[in-house]
Amino acid sequence: MAAAEGRSGGDSGHVSQSHSNASGLGGQEDEEGDALDASLRATAAAYSAYLLVERSAFSEQVESLEKSLEELLTRVDEFVGMLDMIRSDSSQVVNESLPEIYTKAVEMRQIYRRIDKLEAFVKMIANHVAGMEERVVKAETDLGAFPSTFKKILHTISMPSFRNVILSDLQKSSSSRQQTAYEPPVLFKTEDYFPCPNEAPY
Repeated sequence: MAAAEGRSGGDSGHVSQSHSNASGLGGQEDEEGDALDASLRATAAAYSAYLLVERSAFSEQVESLEKSLEELLTRVDEFVGMLDMIRSDSSQVVNESLPEIYTKAVEMRQIYRRIDKLEAFVKMIANHVAGMEERVVKAETDLGAFPSTFKKILHTISMPSFRNVILSDLQKSSSSRQQTAYEPPVLFKTEDYFPCPNEAPY
């Protein structure tokens, strides 16, 4: 019985000692945690002091940088607006302008055909005019051209012999003109190229 009491007394002393040791370890851990938190705060404050620059020392540079950033943001907004406008214009061109352009192109093809026909008509007229000029030059060369005013001048000349010679030459030339057969040139008809409204076009 006494041995049991002695054993129980020894156990109670051992338990109290273990409780005191546990409480001592918990206090050390709390102190170490507080010290770690304090060191972390000090380290963060030191890094923030390195990163955060005093504004008063570099105020001009900071203001210029802010202005540059604001201008850059403004340009970006303008560029985005321009892109939106280009997108809307592109959709308008694709949906509205291109069909209108195609319709006008089809209409212009008919106008181009008319222009080609008109150019061919003008070229044909130029060929006819050139042929007429050649005939006129040939007629003047073959028949001769003697103005009526010059005939009147000859009648006023007092020298009869000279006047008779000239008049005889004129009579010979007139007789040769009468003997020459006139062949009219083959000309075009405007009705063939410019018909009446009730007729079919050329």
